[in-house]
Amino acid sequence: MAAAALREHDGPVLLVAHDVPALNVRHATAALDDLAEGCDVVYAPSIDGSPFLLALAGPDPELLDLLHAGFDALATAATARGGGIGMLRSERRLVSPADACALAADPAAPEALVRHLRHAVEVRRAAE
Repeated sequence: MAAAALREHDGPVLLVAHDVPALNVRHATAALDDLAEGCDVVYAPSIDGSPFLLALAGPDPELLDLLHAGFDALATAATARGGGIGMLRSERRLVSPADACALAADPAAPEALVRHLRHAVEVRRAAE
């Protein structure tokens, strides 16, 4: 399905998760830099191990078909091509109340988000 959607596209492909508050232009820039250096795939894992960003040098149907197969399948395919795989640092997803508590305690989290999360955690605890 992704290959069909990207049939006419001829540049890099970046796929991102919507539930990673720290995701920003620096991640995209780092992924594009790795692709420019010759990586076929750039993988950014979330704390739970699932990717929050996947970047491909182009809309390669074989690699697009492997997106749901996991890191090992992508790494094996990239290595077989000789292009390699780039890795970005992990980030925390915001999916559960436990994620919100952890992110609120993270000193690297954006200050405005931390204030909002701390308030949400307090409201939730008061309701229990």
